[in-house]
Amino acid sequence: MERTKFQRLCALFLAVLFLIPGGMVVASAEDTASQSVTDKTIADVKEQLNAISYEEYRQKYSDVKRATDEITIKGIDYDKDNTTAEVSVGTYDGVEALYTPGDGIVTWNVTIPETAKYSIIVEYYPNEGKSSSVQRIFRIDNSIPFSEARYITMPKVWKSVYTEGELKVGKKQSADELLKNAAAAGIEARSETREDGTYIIYTIPEVWTSDNAQLVEENVIRFFKIDVDDNEIRNSMKQAPKWCTFEMKDVDGYYAESFEFVFTKGEHSVSFESTNEPASIKSIRLVPHTDLTSYADYSAKYAGESKGTDRVKLEAEFPSASTTQTVYPVEDRTCAINSPSSTAHTVLNTIGGDKWQTSGQALEYTFRVNSSGMYNIVTRFRQNLLDGVYTSRALYIYSEGLEPGAKGYYNGIPFTEATELVFNYSTDWQSGAVQYITKQYDENGKLSTDYHDIELYFEAGVTYNIKFEVTLGSMGDVVRQINESLEAINSDYLDILQLTGANPDKYRDYGFYRIMPDTIIDLKRQADILEGIANDMAATAGVKSTNSATLNKIVVLLRRMHGDEDEIARNLDQLKSYLGTLGTLLSDVKTQPVQFDYIVIQSSDEAIPKAKPNFFQSFVHEMSSFFMSFVRNYNRMGATSEDVDTEDTVEVWLATGRDQAQVVRNLINNDFTPVYNVPVNLKLVAGSTLLPSILSGAGPDVYIGLGEDNVINYAIRGALMEIENCEGFYDLAINEETRQFNEAAMLVLGIEDAEGDYHYYGLPENQSFPMMFIRTDILADLNLEIPKTWDDILEAVPVLQSQNMQIGLSTDYKIFLYQMGGTLFADDGMRINLDSNTALNSFQTMCNMFTMYSFPYKYDFENRFRTGEMPIGIASYIATYNKLVVYATEIRGMWQFVPLPGIEDADGNINNVSVSTVSAIVMISGCSNVENAWSFMTWHVGAKCQSDYANEMVAILGDSAKHSTANLNALSSLPWTTEEYRNVALQFSNLASIPNYPGSYIIGRYTRFAFLSAYNDKANPVTELLSYIPTINKEITKKRQEFKLETLETGQTKAGKRMDQITTLLETLEKSSGYNASYDEIVKDTRSVLKNKEAAAMLVLAEKYAALIASVDPSGTIASEEIASVRSSRGCASYEAYEYVKETATALYYIRQYLTDAADALNSYVD
Repeated sequence: MERTKFQRLCALFLAVLFLIPGGMVVASAEDTASQSVTDKTIADVKEQLNAISYEEYRQKYSDVKRATDEITIKGIDYDKDNTTAEVSVGTYDGVEALYTPGDGIVTWNVTIPETAKYSIIVEYYPNEGKSSSVQRIFRIDNSIPFSEARYITMPKVWKSVYTEGELKVGKKQSADELLKNAAAAGIEARSETREDGTYIIYTIPEVWTSDNAQLVEENVIRFFKIDVDDNEIRNSMKQAPKWCTFEMKDVDGYYAESFEFVFTKGEHSVSFESTNEPASIKSIRLVPHTDLTSYADYSAKYAGESKGTDRVKLEAEFPSASTTQTVYPVEDRTCAINSPSSTAHTVLNTIGGDKWQTSGQALEYTFRVNSSGMYNIVTRFRQNLLDGVYTSRALYIYSEGLEPGAKGYYNGIPFTEATELVFNYSTDWQSGAVQYITKQYDENGKLSTDYHDIELYFEAGVTYNIKFEVTLGSMGDVVRQINESLEAINSDYLDILQLTGANPDKYRDYGFYRIMPDTIIDLKRQADILEGIANDMAATAGVKSTNSATLNKIVVLLRRMHGDEDEIARNLDQLKSYLGTLGTLLSDVKTQPVQFDYIVIQSSDEAIPKAKPNFFQSFVHEMSSFFMSFVRNYNRMGATSEDVDTEDTVEVWLATGRDQAQVVRNLINNDFTPVYNVPVNLKLVAGSTLLPSILSGAGPDVYIGLGEDNVINYAIRGALMEIENCEGFYDLAINEETRQFNEAAMLVLGIEDAEGDYHYYGLPENQSFPMMFIRTDILADLNLEIPKTWDDILEAVPVLQSQNMQIGLSTDYKIFLYQMGGTLFADDGMRINLDSNTALNSFQTMCNMFTMYSFPYKYDFENRFRTGEMPIGIASYIATYNKLVVYATEIRGMWQFVPLPGIEDADGNINNVSVSTVSAIVMISGCSNVENAWSFMTWHVGAKCQSDYANEMVAILGDSAKHSTANLNALSSLPWTTEEYRNVALQFSNLASIPNYPGSYIIGRYTRFAFLSAYNDKANPVTELLSYIPTINKEITKKRQEFKLETLETGQTKAGKRMDQITTLLETLEKSSGYNASYDEIVKDTRSVLKNKEAAAMLVLAEKYAALIASVDPSGTIASEEIASVRSSRGCASYEAYEYVKETATALYYIRQYLTDAADALNSYVD
């Protein structure tokens, strides 16, 4: 409605200008659409694509000696002339440093005395920002030394905001005694008197000791928030910036030790290009690389030390810090002896699992022993996610107050084996000292593995910080080999494809051995490599897993293709499929999940804690869990006030995956219910459940994830509640100054009713749209520029087709339609607009792509994009991105997604608008508590919830779980890189959407028929499309009649209908009792304007009629009462009542309204 009023004001303004002699309108030459086109060129990425791997770099400079002296570059001594980032000098925690933002390049100069290899240590302060880590591209002399230097990732520091623990003083206990015990254990505590008794309030220790850990365990003191039913609620986490040191290393964990960079003698520059998140740099230190000592040497150093006698138990759910906010405590009720355990309420008693599996994620714990000596670090853990493969952690230890060389001094990884601690696969919980693995081959080539516990020396009274960091460990080489093999096989596949095309003739003799002998030989080479990896994985795990079985299947196929030339063409599709399978396997083995219950610092002489309960414990636990399942109130989980009752409960349904539902459940428990004090009953249902539930009156209050087409389909049938009158709706969704969604997102969630009143029925949750995906490596090889217009696309076609490559494009003509300035509907949805010249031109343009330029009609884009067969494609940005990051890990860094190409006008402006689709959260008719339901809806689509949800999904499922939020404010906080966010934001700023009018469903059917006629039968697409226009309009009219909405006759337009109605109303006006000679002139002018179809003059006349109405019926009572009377007696809608009115005021009212309608309609028509 606001948009319509604005358009009418604009039209009136134009009308006045047209009536002024010599008047003219001056428009800005700047087109906002052109600003949404990427400015990226292929030259910008060529340097990154041409970088060699670190393995090749090491081999190339294997003869270069290591440096002997350290060189320090101060952060503030940067090269201003070669710095593009907006940097500034500041002081952080008393240290002066250079602030570097999340984008731009910062350069420093350095003098190297002798040619040598250096490791590089960065002292940095991770300034608060988004949830992502600090990411940089590192260059030496403006060049990337090796490909892995494109992904320098420096972690942030996150800390839980722990709640004070409490203990109610029992009848036989003394508050003074409990306080005395707390003081003796080194825990801050105080007493607090409440209505139900006295409580001792404890602050979580900063350093754990045997005394305070024992006191906390014995009294079951927990440092979490709790709800009214004593369910623990996850504490919030905050960024806790502090000065950190980072030695540059591989983000993927392929290499256990840090990188070594080669510098020649003389002057050099080093630079960081920001790709994500700000950080302040104190110094960049070029240091001599020192190989880690072996565990054998470490053990020899402490060979004479006695066993330690202390025992410190660290509950894993209480880390002192972490490198990410997405590793946090979770409940595990599967085992009776979890520490602690409860079947009556939620206890967040473990940490990790699928949330702690990505390389670089780390947890820290701080402790102190009271007896010097040798200790084991014992963990109770479970690794039940990665089938048949062990997972790894690197152990870092830091000591406070000790000088280097002192007994018990640590400053990082203590020895090489600590980089590859292993946690074996099992469906059960396990206990044991942290250990490393060694592998040996006997004379027959059979692999055997041995596991070795680690003992460490800790000095009494010294504070130690241990950090467990996710790493690939000894699996790093295996994963790297799989990755390299995948790249090689993919290259072989592409070589074959360029000869055979996408659909090879299996009976043709292509002469593979003669034309590409190296490619065919490489198939066998890769088969041998993969077979060796499969055997190693099976031997290490002690059992064949699904991963080794997958590798063996690929090996069989590769050997078959190598052994028989005739098998190559007929198995090419199978090879492509197996490439996808291998990519998935690679992604799986790169994840390293493990779940911790607790960590114990204890002597190796002490018995290892039990991992599994006995039969009696398990039986009691299972029976208790069963009975408590009938008692626990899951609906109000997270509620913090007893004032909440079941009548306040909001029932929410969603039809997603279990992971998504669990994330929403956690957010409700931790963020919604405690704040709004509204309990939520969340149910995961099948998508087909909603309609029958509504029909039976058993539907929910709120439904999450309803598609935009269904929103309108349900709404016009009375199944959804109008929400535009809910508190805060206008500011949230409509007001341009405060709204959190763009206009395209809201447009599809509303519709006019029969009285012309506009209603909204949902809030947008997801908003997706197509973008262009490009293989930058292939475009660079072919010297093709990144397309910015459709003409650029067509220029690339012959170059790609000469290499048996293609471009992926859907048959969605609407992209061209809206980029040409057209619309799908005309006359407020009363008829289709596909018979306009613009629409016909757009449809023919789309068809020509397939009929004239041979674009493929059916294809698997993700697979063909990964293999390189289809280096350019238009596809849904979020769905395609999520598939590629997990399905095509071997091409990381070789592709991007950028805004769509557009249509360039004569002034050089490019309109690259993309058509978006939305899914919404809606309120179901019959909702029992509208206020609470609305609170939940606004919270769910709000920026914080959307950001938290997006980050949590990425934490659980990795980068393949990016979320297509519709919230404008949340978009910037999602875990995109700077480049990814820039591209998404560019397209997000230029979106259109198509209203879902009744009868919309029929359009796709007939446009598809028209396309297929052109594609298969070489028919004229324009002729075919025009032949279906009457049928489409007939169906639209039929559906509008069904819902008592205004319709048009066949061939009629809204402007024509309104002018006919005005003609009838003029006759009514002349026959009315209040008519007099003063009306003659305006009636005459009206007939003249109608005859000439002058839209601007109609708007001027409408204002004159408004003045007449003000004199005849100033309050509007006469017209409104007669319209109401006619509607009541005739049973008609207000748009039909004009035929039966008699009063002068009512006729004037309708004439004014219809003049405005006709003018608006005429102005909306585009040729």
